[in-house]
Amino acid sequence: MDGHWDGYDSIGGSVPLDLVNTVSWRRDPARRDDRLSAPERLSEWVVLVGAGTERLEISESVLETVKSFRETLYDVLVSDPQDVTPLRKPLLAAYRYAELPPALPLKWTVPLTDGTALPHFLALAAEELLRSGELDRIRECEGPGCGWIFTDQTRNRSRRWCSSSDCGNRARAKRHYDKGARDKGRG
Repeated sequence: MDGHWDGYDSIGGSVPLDLVNTVSWRRDPARRDDRLSAPERLSEWVVLVGAGTERLEISESVLETVKSFRETLYDVLVSDPQDVTPLRKPLLAAYRYAELPPALPLKWTVPLTDGTALPHFLALAAEELLRSGELDRIRECEGPGCGWIFTDQTRNRSRRWCSSSDCGNRARAKRHYDKGARDKGRG
């Protein structure tokens, strides 16, 4: 990997959330950066987030399918109330592709043996996330323009930023600057 992933952290708490976070500065059009700019980048990401152990051969059409799914998932996660209807088609396709191991507990799987399996693998991973009891812990970073999504694992559910050292630090620096400017104006 050539530094393309510098500044990217797997902070989502799950592969589907990390997929959504492959767009940096989602809510700031001037800074927006889609890290899945080429099939090779998607292949690198699969290894980076631990979804697979080796790079996959990814076609341009698989890349476009994954990017479309990523945007659909983002919309579902940030919509209020959440409408999961847009996920129906990718999930039905995933179940047609998936395997059901002959043992309990029942769990549909999509082995990542080639790039064509990736959209199906991601759809089932998203379904698993959306079935979990953790939905009320999924948050969008409060950093202006950020748009990254994460699972808030704090005891009091108080996490506000994708990263304390990134958007959190930026917010603290702004508060400090604003306080200094206010104090200066009083003097």
